[in-house]
Amino acid sequence: MTRCLRIFGAYSYRLSRRHSTILLLAFLIATVTLILHLYAYRHQEPEQLQTSIGDFDYKPASFLIGMQPNESINYCDFNYGLPHTLEWDILQTYPSPETGNKSPYRVIYDAIKSRAYSNCGVYNAVTYATQATPEFIYHIVEIARYWDGPISLSVFVPDYDLDITMQIMNQLCHCYPGMSKVSLHLFYPKKLTPKLRTRRLFLPVTTEPSTTPSNISLEEMFRKKLENYRNLNNKTRAEYIQGARKRKIEKMMIGMIKGKPVIPKLTFKDCSGPDSFDIKTFRKENNMLYPINVGRNVARNASKTNYFIVSDIEMVPSDGLATKFLVMLRKLMGNKKRDEGCVFTKTIFVVPLFEVERGEEIPRNKDTLVRMVAANRAMYFHQKVCSHCQRFPGLQSWLLRTPPDVLEPMLIARREYPYHRWEPLYFGTHKEPWYSEMLSWEGRQDKMPQMLEMCLRDYKFVILDGGFLCHSSVRRKGKSPSELEIRERAMYLNMLRYTIILLNLKQKYEDVLKVMRKTGCKKCDVYYGF
Repeated sequence: MTRCLRIFGAYSYRLSRRHSTILLLAFLIATVTLILHLYAYRHQEPEQLQTSIGDFDYKPASFLIGMQPNESINYCDFNYGLPHTLEWDILQTYPSPETGNKSPYRVIYDAIKSRAYSNCGVYNAVTYATQATPEFIYHIVEIARYWDGPISLSVFVPDYDLDITMQIMNQLCHCYPGMSKVSLHLFYPKKLTPKLRTRRLFLPVTTEPSTTPSNISLEEMFRKKLENYRNLNNKTRAEYIQGARKRKIEKMMIGMIKGKPVIPKLTFKDCSGPDSFDIKTFRKENNMLYPINVGRNVARNASKTNYFIVSDIEMVPSDGLATKFLVMLRKLMGNKKRDEGCVFTKTIFVVPLFEVERGEEIPRNKDTLVRMVAANRAMYFHQKVCSHCQRFPGLQSWLLRTPPDVLEPMLIARREYPYHRWEPLYFGTHKEPWYSEMLSWEGRQDKMPQMLEMCLRDYKFVILDGGFLCHSSVRRKGKSPSELEIRERAMYLNMLRYTIILLNLKQKYEDVLKVMRKTGCKKCDVYYGF
């Protein structure tokens, strides 16, 4: 038997040497074919997940198409004379939460006060805190549709952006009952006070109706005017000329207002929103940077519940997320401690973030989401543009776990390498650090300083299973050269300000960093350049 194996081996070796080129080509062709088949199999779309209406651009509040506002019912409690006027003498403005009196921004809390949860207990609800600029306000309808709790919304309203905001909110508050969950707060630069259109200046200009009878010819009309002018004396002629000049100047001013409208007048076909969300806001027209962290802090500061989630307005919660979180808290903490207002110290509860491809509707439960991820029709948030930003520890385990009926902790993580640039959204309390108000949205890495400070304080990050937030895919326009230039400038400014923040944190947590160095801990100091 051994002799036969040696003969077979020797013959095979000689054969392979004689035909080595042919065998190599055959192996190469087989390998390429196998790779192509695997790629095609991985990227084919299962029939059960294909949408029946094809690719579409996501539009918030599309479920309200065809509904008309009910002018006799208002689901919101407006304050300070809004939405038609702003009575400055009865309101009080506040500085932004983190910066305090040195802040260049001012805040008006409770421009709209939540009606649905006005009497809810501090421990019996959880708040969805979010921020927006006027063109994104309509996304609040999708949150109100699925969030079982109060919603705190802060809106950036420099100059006439307040008027745009009130146009949208007035429409929504007469359309959708879920708006009774929403509290609205306004923030703006001190030098750009919010404005509402005045009746005299901003109402649409219409041509005055002609008082000339239709049976009088144009020639006869001019003849009568000339005759009246000749009958004037020196004094009345001077008054006539002065009045004519004044009327001419007024017509010229009307022409200038018509050519360059100060405040856009939005048109709504129905409750689903204006024809286009590409609104010419004051912020965009004047290339202003958006202080997103001021908005986050304002919405969070206005929360009247001891637990809340600070999220982005385009993030839609899965079914029952708020209710499931409250049930989980009582299960982990116990009814007695929960009723006494106890919270978990140095612990936040992280909600996984996902996004769907174009042509897919936002999933309502984990089972649907996992099938969409397997079919490459969904992915974790920002996977294509910033792979480290939202890739959370235990992602694959989360996807493989059987979807639970409740919200439950999956694992406890730390914000350490390779997750040292992770920017999670989470359920937290008022004890967590503020977001840095020095950073703008356009300059990116706006949540990094808060995450770093939590790392230095040795926070626990509890990854939750059984719920998620999901972002829709929208068609985004290419940026113009001027917009790209603004973005580059904003990123440079954020980088400089981020360096200043790091130096301040180094000074603030000097004792913590000394202990880390002595013990050889390489958690925050090495990876953040301390």
